[in-house]
Amino acid sequence: MKAGRATLSYAEMEAAGHFDRPSTPQAVIEYLNACIAESEGDAAIFGEALAYVAGDAGLRAIACECRLPVEVVRRQLYGRRTLTLRTMMGALRALGLALRVDAVEGVRPAD
Repeated sequence: MKAGRATLSYAEMEAAGHFDRPSTPQAVIEYLNACIAESEGDAAIFGEALAYVAGDAGLRAIACECRLPVEVVRRQLYGRRTLTLRTMMGALRALGLALRVDAVEGVRPAD
């Protein structure tokens, strides 16, 4: 477990045998949505989830999509460097996914 976090990352939970890595597109979507919901705004948790879903081959595809060296992408996704929106969006594109914004029932946008 990393310092500063009270819970295990999904990769740590999977390594401990709590569940299997998502293997279908729908399972990946559900997994990433759960990570977003549970992250409480911590980009490092979502970055780790993206790296976990991508695996080593996917990290190379993400690096190519972002036009960054693999090590830079790896450091960003594993929280050793600040995760940029550019890298996050590139990672999602490389995984065949997109970020979408939805309205929340009962919440009014700021005037």
